[in-house]
Amino acid sequence: MRTTEATRSSGSSSFTAVFKVIARALSVGIRPVWFVMEAGLNGYERWRQALMRLDDHLLKDIGVSRADVDSEVSKPFWRG
Repeated sequence: MRTTEATRSSGSSSFTAVFKVIARALSVGIRPVWFVMEAGLNGYERWRQALMRLDDHLLKDIGVSRADVDSEVSKPFWRG
């Protein structure tokens, strides 16, 4: 089967598109990405600390036991 110009250009254009996306991401820099990651991790930590501070009667009101809270806050953030 012969390779046509259309076939060759579609393969190289997808590579070019990916290259342009990578180049754009590198030109923007890592700082915005870091700020988003840091904000997410800080939010997770605040949620974790607030959950640990709840009294037993408040946990009972929402139907969660202290053991459930302990197992939830001991999980790494990526396990959700």
